[in-house]
Amino acid sequence: MKPRIGRILAGATALAATALMMSGATASAQTAPADGWDHIFNPNSPTGSGVRVYVEEYGDVVSVCDSAKDGKSATAVVTDLGYAGREYSMTVSTGYGTCKSHRASDGGVYNLHENNYVGITYTAKGGDNYAEYYNDH
Repeated sequence: MKPRIGRILAGATALAATALMMSGATASAQTAPADGWDHIFNPNSPTGSGVRVYVEEYGDVVSVCDSAKDGKSATAVVTDLGYAGREYSMTVSTGYGTCKSHRASDGGVYNLHENNYVGITYTAKGGDNYAEYYNDH
């Protein structure tokens, strides 16, 4: 009876490992963020400019998403205003409905200063768009 239990446990462990690896691969493909963001820039233009930017101040999470089926990449440049050289950019080139994100836990320029304005220049097709917000937490 003991060898059978061992085989069952080994099979269950292999199944759990496979499920974990599959869920990791799925999680790496980012799609458009859900509701509940502090700021959404270009929210009413799902196909207009081809880019949408989401900001969650807590944790300094900034996501740029491709919002048009036009084959063009979506880009955002995030500038920590008032701090020279504190800027980074993100480009989404994986197609419609996909996103790229950075957060404070990534360290360095991704950790935006609190009680400071943050500027975001975003573009996909056409001209640049600009928005800013006050990062108070």
